[in-house]
Amino acid sequence: MLQKERAMQFVPYRDLRNEPSALRKKLASEGELVVTVDNKPFAVMINLDDENVQDILLKVSRLRAQMAARSIRSQARRDGLDKMTLKDVNALIKKTRTKRKR
Repeated sequence: MLQKERAMQFVPYRDLRNEPSALRKKLASEGELVVTVDNKPFAVMINLDDENVQDILLKVSRLRAQMAARSIRSQARRDGLDKMTLKDVNALIKKTRTKRKR
């Protein structure tokens, strides 16, 4: 069953220090919270239990890797590197490896 999308709740960083109990209750009810500093997103809090910690950490790690790869591909397109031929790529690899050996 698909979950209905809802707006993420934003909470100021100072609530971590000033109202930790209220913040824990809010996290338990919302599931996720975006922590802000000066009204800018700083971190995401995810409600966890003992059974899902490793699974969630693995998924977050994979998501960050996917986002990095997407960013690299976008930058390559902006720089025109996606138009390189295999011959050009191999020549660049050879040139780079030669420089590293020096």
